Amino acid sequence: MSKTTLPDLPPGLAARPVDPRRGLPIPAVNERPDGTADFVSINGQTAMYLAIKGCCALCTRRMSGHVAFLGGPGSAEAGGYTDPPMHEACAEAALTLCPHIARQHARRASERRVPEGTTVPAGFAEAKPDEWVMVLTAGYRTGLVPAEGGGVVPIFLPAEYVRKRRFGYEGGVLVERVDS
Repeated sequence: MSKTTLPDLPPGLAARPVDPRRGLPIPAVNERPDGTADFVSINGQTAMYLAIKGCCALCTRRMSGHVAFLGGPGSAEAGGYTDPPMHEACAEAALTLCPHIARQHARRASERRVPEGTTVPAGFAEAKPDEWVMVLTAGYRTGLVPAEGGGVVPIFLPAEYVRKRRFGYEGGVLVERVDS
């Protein structure tokens, strides 16, 4: 898949470098310093920098208006996300482009492919959710939480939700639930 065969993308995401192996735009928080993609883990330093600057974690462009957070129902209920804030349009693109999200039976990379030094919050649930929840909010706070095995990782805390959108799998395909 090349950039020209991708579905309509938000301009900022369309301007991102493309991973030659997968043909997908490389979200800023998944780009390594050498320009290659690491779709398995989030670069916490980049994520925190972009969030503090008010920029989208996927396209790096400044966010205004409502900000989107995407995760499982547990994140929405707890009000805390490990994935940083993004434009709603970029989050919508992630729902269709990210194989882990878009396809019900797509699995994450095995532990042997997880880059050394990758950390997750203590108590993080690695299991793929049956439903994805996008929350939209007018603001957020950032913080740090303890990581498994020591250290800290960024956490993103949305302000009061303006709207929730729910996405579930039907026949293995992700679709927006009408009761959103």
